[in-house]
Amino acid sequence: MNRGARDMPEVTKHVLESHTDRRGWVVNPLVEPFPDIPLGQAHIASLEPGAVRGNHYHPGSAEYVFIWGGNGEVVWQDGSGRTVTEKAVPTTPTVFEIPAGVVHAVVNTGDLTLYLIAYYLGASENSWPETERSVLVP
Repeated sequence: MNRGARDMPEVTKHVLESHTDRRGWVVNPLVEPFPDIPLGQAHIASLEPGAVRGNHYHPGSAEYVFIWGGNGEVVWQDGSGRTVTEKAVPTTPTVFEIPAGVVHAVVNTGDLTLYLIAYYLGASENSWPETERSVLVP
């Protein structure tokens, strides 16, 4: 696989519509950005301060990552091989759409536990998507 190809799709950031009141915010990260595509599979993970998850890519499927609970960064390698970093903050509900083949990682940059839901859209015959290790953030 040529992960440095210029025609590689880029990561898309979807800021979600939130419903906010004195208690905080509520969003629907699994449906709102993609109302016409069925949910394939999802998993929830936590990251302690300083922890990194990811450092991989999925050769055959896009991954959607919703982050909450603390401060973090989503890091990926763009089509020219450059490392891109985008902040994820608890005040802006956001889904990162990571195309198939894009090396990516999530880093907890804060001092609270960070949480994420990672999900895949469309039908799947596997309980976990195919993952290839590729260290982007040591």
